[in-house]
Amino acid sequence: MFFQQFILRWLASQIIRKAKTELLNTSENTSSKSSKHAESPSKHSESPSELLSVSKQLCCVNESESGVNDSEEWAGSGVDLGFVFAMPMEAAGVADVLKQSQTTQGNGRTFHTGFFHGYRTAVVESGVGQENAGRAADVLIEVFKPKRLISAGYAGGLAKRLKQFNVCFPEILIRESDGKTLYVSNSVPENIETLTNYKKLSSDFEKLNGKLILLTTDFVVGSPKQKSLLYRQTGGELVDMETFAVAEVCQKRQVPMLAVRIILDTADEQIPKDIQRILKDAEKGVARLAGSVLGAICSRPSSMLDLFSLRQRALRAADKLAKHIAIELGVGN
Repeated sequence: MFFQQFILRWLASQIIRKAKTELLNTSENTSSKSSKHAESPSKHSESPSELLSVSKQLCCVNESESGVNDSEEWAGSGVDLGFVFAMPMEAAGVADVLKQSQTTQGNGRTFHTGFFHGYRTAVVESGVGQENAGRAADVLIEVFKPKRLISAGYAGGLAKRLKQFNVCFPEILIRESDGKTLYVSNSVPENIETLTNYKKLSSDFEKLNGKLILLTTDFVVGSPKQKSLLYRQTGGELVDMETFAVAEVCQKRQVPMLAVRIILDTADEQIPKDIQRILKDAEKGVARLAGSVLGAICSRPSSMLDLFSLRQRALRAADKLAKHIAIELGVGN
């Protein structure tokens, strides 16, 4: 019983913390929504009021003791690296090792700035899903002007050869909803090309043969049967809900990009349905998320143990992900 109470308190604290963040940004979000109704923006573009809000938040952040990390100055002059993570837990591995770090909120998103192994870095926690990720990438590029953007986080395995905690650098990105394909050359990151049909164009296939393929969906892929079907239909070896949208923004803005994902659940692993609902509702705001968590606990008390296990696995994965990114950049060991 004590263990269950401990888990319940942890879940409640996470929901309350997120709720406070949402409330602090209510007034800004309201004005932002009014702007959106007045003029319909493009799919992933931010309205001027939203960009101004982020810049305004950065101006209010206190400088670090050394004065080296001046987020306002960085927003004007640009950073070396920009990271887009969907969830705070995914960002934790990078955010925790930032030197002279600062954290601020703007329009419901959390931004971290600091030095990642010597690189001036800006990190945004976008929220789950393509729409959130695309909009967050747009803001990050507009405000911080990164020389290179890294889309990183968790993924599910579709191919059985990918094991838990494998770190992957996919170069072919497929959007499940329409089959659009992008080629992201991680070895020459200036390249983001649109492919008409990588399966049928022999010249493309020769160039891409052997490259790791990531599928981006609008839904949580939770069952071995569903994973197997998507693998057969698309050739995707791992799946997430954000990377393609980030790549599309980078292609439009001509920003070099690196895609990095760590396998959290394998092709043979079944994610419990109530946990799938919680992950899905994370995209829809704190109230919906809180309802899903409490509903899962009431209907199946053992879901608390599943959540705790998932949290422990996720924290370990985030740390490993950050270390491999540093190695890829040539600064880790």
